[in-house]
Amino acid sequence: MLKQYALEDLKEGMVLGRPIYEDDAKVLLEEGTILTHEMIDSLLERPIFSVYIAEVGDSPEETDLDDMGENFVDPALTAAVGTTAVKSRGRSMVNAIPVKTIPEKEVLLDAPYVMSYQNVFQTMEVVFQQAARSGKVDVDVVWQLIVDGRMAVLCDGLKAITQIHNMVREGDYLLHHSIHVAILAGLMGRWMKMPKARRQRLVLSGLLHDVGKLRIAGDILNKPGKLTLTELKVVQRHPLLGFEMLQHGQLETEQEVLSGVLQHHERNDGSGYPHGTAKSEIGDFGRILAILDIYDAMAANRAYAKKRSPFDVFNILSDDIMTGRLDTEYGILFIRQLCHAMNGNWVRLTNGEEGKIVYLDETRLTSLPVVQTMSGDFIDLNTNTKVKVECLLTHEEIEG
Repeated sequence: MLKQYALEDLKEGMVLGRPIYEDDAKVLLEEGTILTHEMIDSLLERPIFSVYIAEVGDSPEETDLDDMGENFVDPALTAAVGTTAVKSRGRSMVNAIPVKTIPEKEVLLDAPYVMSYQNVFQTMEVVFQQAARSGKVDVDVVWQLIVDGRMAVLCDGLKAITQIHNMVREGDYLLHHSIHVAILAGLMGRWMKMPKARRQRLVLSGLLHDVGKLRIAGDILNKPGKLTLTELKVVQRHPLLGFEMLQHGQLETEQEVLSGVLQHHERNDGSGYPHGTAKSEIGDFGRILAILDIYDAMAANRAYAKKRSPFDVFNILSDDIMTGRLDTEYGILFIRQLCHAMNGNWVRLTNGEEGKIVYLDETRLTSLPVVQTMSGDFIDLNTNTKVKVECLLTHEEIEG
């Protein structure tokens, strides 16, 4: 039997049950390797956070994959390519596919979820419009979205990831971004096993994290080209502007909520803004929202930038996560959970083909998916470096 171990739990003498790969798909350590202290120390310096170990008495070559269950391979892969294909370890998944099948396009968008999202969007739209005019945020209305369960519906399980990627963002980008970050915050709160009350405050901080942008001219926020240094300094004031809008109102005593608004652009190495605060002074909410804010912003179309694929964003995030510029613990948790949610989503590849993600190794920060194209072929993007995921498809693109 194989067992998954976090790197910090590895011990000298353990035997690898699966190969470990470099980012370029070259084998770093072969299956059956007996780990030494030096090997473990080397692994801890890489963007890998768990490996599979053969339990004592097992021979990795003789282990029956049918008996390993979900700890070994995502069931989506087994369902898509069959157990025989899954048994090919240490080789490209593409070479192991015995039967060519055509994936059936299905729309993953859930109508009740969309209705709930639109309800929250419309409520937040009124709140933001009033705040833009008056400079004051009706926090009671925003809080009601959380305590009456409307936001909880949007944060319900990993399907929320699929839904927010499959929906077409129509209307104000700032509103969509604020709601998406709040949804991701609700999910992070669950993954971190936060008490309900604290999780709700994290969602509130997510909804309001960019409210300071309401006090910045739209022609600067929506400028399609590069900002001037003066314009950039104006934009970088938005966390402080948002904090000032909220600190003397209903949130005066909610310091953790306020810290999320103020610190979501701070970085652990002191290179962030508005204050260049270092890690020891950045609160949990600021460190969490920093990751969620970057992810959603890069994965969406903005006036000045085209959306990136989640896997490109993961790669960018992983650099800052592994160097500690972003919180390592929160970052690894976030990417791992999102990788799990990506299985079954439809993507467009850079070669123009469309396909379905059928497998993704969640144990690696920079893992890329196996995609089954509309021709029935399987492309392992870890080994086929000429092709990348261009973007996830929205429901309209899937239906079209």
